[in-house]
Amino acid sequence: MFKKTLSALAVACVMLVSAAAAGTIFPAEYTDIDGVTRAGYLDEDGMTVLPFAYAQAGDFADCGLAAVENEQWQTAVIDRTGKLVIAYTDSPVSVDFSDTMVAYRYTDHSVYYATDGKRIGSYPGAVGFFEDGLLLCRNADTGLYSYVKQDGSTAFSGSYRKAGAFSNGRTLVQTQDGDYQAIDTKGTVLYTLPNDVTPSYMTIYGESTVVVTNGTNQALYSLSEGKLLTEFLYNTISEFHDGEAMVRQINRWGIMDTTGKLLTAPTYYYLSYMGEGLYAARSEDGSVSAVDAGGSLSYRTLSYISGFSELRYGLSWHNTADGTLIFFRKNGGFAASVKEAENPTILTENVVCVTQDDTRKYIDLRSGKTLFEQPKSFDLGGGITAKTVHYEKFMGYQQDGTEHGWDVDFPEISGLSDKKVQNTINSEIRSFFLKGPSVTAEYDALEGSYGASVEGSVLVVWANCVSGKGAGSSVWNNCLAFDLHTGTQYTLNDLLTGDYIETVKKLLPDDHAIYLYSYPRISTKGVTYFYNEYESASRRAYTEEYLLTFEQLSDVLNQNSACYKALMTSYSPKVSAAATGYSDVSSTCWALQYINTVTERKLMTGANGKFRPDDKITAAEVCTAIARQRGLSGSGALPAGVRAGEWYSDAVSAVYANGLLEGLSDNFRPTAAMTREDAMQLFANLLQADGAAAMSDAETAQTLASVKDAGSILADRRNAVALCMQKGLVQGFSDGTIKPQGTFTRAEFAKLLTTI
Repeated sequence: MFKKTLSALAVACVMLVSAAAAGTIFPAEYTDIDGVTRAGYLDEDGMTVLPFAYAQAGDFADCGLAAVENEQWQTAVIDRTGKLVIAYTDSPVSVDFSDTMVAYRYTDHSVYYATDGKRIGSYPGAVGFFEDGLLLCRNADTGLYSYVKQDGSTAFSGSYRKAGAFSNGRTLVQTQDGDYQAIDTKGTVLYTLPNDVTPSYMTIYGESTVVVTNGTNQALYSLSEGKLLTEFLYNTISEFHDGEAMVRQINRWGIMDTTGKLLTAPTYYYLSYMGEGLYAARSEDGSVSAVDAGGSLSYRTLSYISGFSELRYGLSWHNTADGTLIFFRKNGGFAASVKEAENPTILTENVVCVTQDDTRKYIDLRSGKTLFEQPKSFDLGGGITAKTVHYEKFMGYQQDGTEHGWDVDFPEISGLSDKKVQNTINSEIRSFFLKGPSVTAEYDALEGSYGASVEGSVLVVWANCVSGKGAGSSVWNNCLAFDLHTGTQYTLNDLLTGDYIETVKKLLPDDHAIYLYSYPRISTKGVTYFYNEYESASRRAYTEEYLLTFEQLSDVLNQNSACYKALMTSYSPKVSAAATGYSDVSSTCWALQYINTVTERKLMTGANGKFRPDDKITAAEVCTAIARQRGLSGSGALPAGVRAGEWYSDAVSAVYANGLLEGLSDNFRPTAAMTREDAMQLFANLLQADGAAAMSDAETAQTLASVKDAGSILADRRNAVALCMQKGLVQGFSDGTIKPQGTFTRAEFAKLLTTI
């Protein structure tokens, strides 16, 4: 999902952080109906640790820090409490972390900070981090490399064609004369390589080992001994990780140490390094395994489609032909499986993010429960719901191997009383999103989502997408506006008089030509214009917004137009009392849509033509509605004091048998009005049955801290009330109370049923 303005490009420009981030806090994203994607941090119980207040949020690195962005596209670094360690500043291309430093990478320089936030300095052409107190930098004009100290001064004289980072006080360089040498931190030449070998990597491994090539094959060379450690037997020798490198002979792979000793003979058809000393290996029989350098097996499968690419937090994955994702551990084999899922990201040792049912979900591998997910529908008010529809169109692969095509969400509206109008609106919305920004853009990648709002009696829907990839890509945020009663589609010409351009031109900044302010969006406040800037090699695409109020536009505003009148008139469904089926539910009842929904789904029913929306709901009615909604059945067992043979007995038995009366079965009175706190206990039981974690006492105290009458909540109901509030099922009253001993009306309960 994508945030308004330039959020789609945040996906392509992900902040680079350590893949081995420690701890159990991980970033998650949520896209609201306004189309804005916000990021926050959750723990492994699915509880919000840091609020969804960031435009983008990265993983926490080993040093305990993470990079975040705000709505102004500035980047900051925070600690696990959310405290700013490095204040918001101009966003770099990426943010890198080491154990002791943070680097903001810009196109031509890097700014370094200590992990306490102290600024170290800015260094043109910087590569990597300070090693042995020295930083490798490349001169943009000459293309030559040199080394600098933290104060920015040159470490020693000498500029090189090629150079590597220091390790153990030494590194490899290539002089301007073409010689390859090993030097120390003072620039002193320690060794010079023979002219007939060339280093494959500008790195010294172990004590003095270098990977060299003769132009065809590769071998290991010892600087200290001045000789080859192996013959040129290998087509490929990879870089070393923890003293081990992959080697290829003809079409077989093995593993070697820095002395040239083969730890695993070249027997594998394919080999790649996954991290943490583990390798992905394909064998002659077609199986794929995770093995260590000695060939010891950690995990093996014959059912492999893709995966085995990386080990994070001791976990990796692969998928199978039936669409199942298999997660396995570095030590211990199979961990869990998730059916019909794709695009996995391992977030902690127990939590993964996957796409399932076209929805991004955060799943606890231990229980299989979904901790958090993007909602599939939004309540727009007035009984109108926007359901998210996902659309994909595959157009091939890019040079980097990533898929090229469309990946778009758009809304489908329901709840309008006039189904013909509803169908017309939905048809126009679908056509709008499936056509895309332009005819030529149909051949570009398109990714993103939508926003929607009800403005008076006007439905406004807009795109939150990015068309294209990389330099030249642009934000697409065009919009549609519909009269909710007639289905009429409004444009700006229906709201403003014909000579409005000159007025608008005077009100908008003159930084850009008027024709570059595109896609005006109407609302009850006025008209918002957008200036969309393309992505370049040094800047991501972005959008500037300018709201022109109706007061500012008064000279060209047509207040007699149908569009303006619709904007200024609150939407009320045109439904007759008879159409609801209940004589006591009027067409203007606030709960009309909820009552219609529970009636259509046969979750709640009235009697004698009446729904009794303002009556207090009883425990029996609550149990009946829940049993119907969940399709529950019982064994006939009932809580003490509940008689068999009553109209509600089967429903109470079903709810009781499924553990949903936990904490309620003592002194259970089915015909009595259920208190709000008792109803919240039942809903909390439902939430936990669906995978929500129970709240701790500390979390409960924090959630209830702002509730004025929290002290009147029964001690054994506090956690349940807090969980219902935390999940958004129940909100306090305008006076800051929760009224735990109060009751829910049948209308209020109908609304709750449609949201859980």
